[in-house]
Amino acid sequence: MTKVKKQIAFLCCLIGGIICLSCAGNKMLTLQEPLPGKSLLVGAVLVENLGLEDVYEAITDKITVVIVGKWQENGNEKTSGFRVKTDKQGYYMLQNVFPGAYVIKGIEVDVGYSIHMFITSRWEGNTQIYEPASTMIDDIVRVWPKAEDKKVMDLGIQYICLEFSGQIQDQKYTRLQNGRLGLKDKTYDMKTPENYFAAKYPEWGWFK
Repeated sequence: MTKVKKQIAFLCCLIGGIICLSCAGNKMLTLQEPLPGKSLLVGAVLVENLGLEDVYEAITDKITVVIVGKWQENGNEKTSGFRVKTDKQGYYMLQNVFPGAYVIKGIEVDVGYSIHMFITSRWEGNTQIYEPASTMIDDIVRVWPKAEDKKVMDLGIQYICLEFSGQIQDQKYTRLQNGRLGLKDKTYDMKTPENYFAAKYPEWGWFK
């Protein structure tokens, strides 16, 4: 989409209330303008497969991210789970959510030639640990992060490393700049999720 077309699209958004842009797959992404008292939640996921099915790969596209949130609504505490897919670069967003505390509870990802993995998490003390799940990822959160009240809430880049032994290692990054992780021949440059979407949609109301 050219710069002129983008400007026309955002003008249509201001007039009509929505913009529809092509995204990964056959679905359409509707960009919503900010609503009073709501936030934009952004993040990214990077998965490295270190040998499952003798495949060594980095995965960012079409990862299903399961997020659980907790917030105050009309004086009452509420929790809910959300499911969202990453784009080709590994980034995702949830629009017009309540500000509060949000946790990546797990992911679903296709690995190697034929493995569809469910990866969930549990807590040992205050430490969140990711591990394989059987067929589903629940919405149970034992330890919540500090609630945020920002226009844009950034969950950072969640790195998941699938080892040949079956163990799962994880790490969270703010950004990656020429970063080398588990794959020796691979480096990554990933902006912070907030900066990524701000650069992709510079005229969007969330970033003005």
